[in-house]
Amino acid sequence: MKRKQQKERKKIRERLSDTLAIPEDILLDLPRITVSGNRELEIENYKNVLEYLDSSIQLNCKDYVIKICGKKLEITFITDESVCIRGIISSISFIR
Repeated sequence: MKRKQQKERKKIRERLSDTLAIPEDILLDLPRITVSGNRELEIENYKNVLEYLDSSIQLNCKDYVIKICGKKLEITFITDESVCIRGIISSISFIR
């Protein structure tokens, strides 16, 4: 029952986003990812860092985990709302 209510709320938020022209990432609490080539990316609206290695970084988001793989990865900037990662990025995965 709770899952059904959550789906209904999400549909309402999506319709509201379309009607009011508000970006879905803001209304639905989704992460926003900005990628600059394969050398840098910024993720806004994440929850916390789950793993931090020079070959992979995992970030917890609302509904899934974002995993960044590559070489010489480092977090160059981090706040409660956004994180900037630099290095040689080979893949970005979304894990439920």
